[in-house]
Amino acid sequence: MSEHTATRATGRVYAAYAFDFDGTLADTADVNLRAVQASLAAHGITVPLAWVTADPAFTAPQLRRRLRIDPDALPDDTFVEAARAYWFSHTDRIRPIPAAAAAARAAADHAGVAVVSANYADIVRHGLSVIHLDDLPWTVVGREDVPRTKPAPDPYLHAAGLLGVHPSACLAHEDTDEGVIAAGAAGMDVIDIRHRPWQ
Repeated sequence: MSEHTATRATGRVYAAYAFDFDGTLADTADVNLRAVQASLAAHGITVPLAWVTADPAFTAPQLRRRLRIDPDALPDDTFVEAARAYWFSHTDRIRPIPAAAAAARAAADHAGVAVVSANYADIVRHGLSVIHLDDLPWTVVGREDVPRTKPAPDPYLHAAGLLGVHPSACLAHEDTDEGVIAAGAAGMDVIDIRHRPWQ
């Protein structure tokens, strides 16, 4: 979505533009799902990829509830460690989204740009390099940067603060209900790319 497309969609030009990473700037579905599968396998829990895909859950508490297992069987820290190891070893599975890259570059030409993710900031930064967007002057907000992640507004409020703009002067781009809720609760206009695809 170009600057002109964003203007037509919202009737405004913004001081800053915020982008989710997974599913918005980059197609990371395959590597993320396989990282969950690999981390479960590292904990002795074998599930087919179709099981992970059928009801995606990317945190240990979510998976423990789904599997009905105790915390000792899937500790938070070792789950994250194994998933991260798989992810960093298989970044060739990340796919760029050309229209999203064009929108980000158009935004960076005249405004501040941020990536606001429920993922970890180092994963986002590495992912940006994989899709060749690491040359833009990104402000990156990851899950470790705020006390509450999406759907809480904290990540978007933090991004606006770092960019030095009021949230109402920001346009967010999201692809999940949690992200849309978070950006809206922060006071930003939001484009849900599931319903208004990149043009």
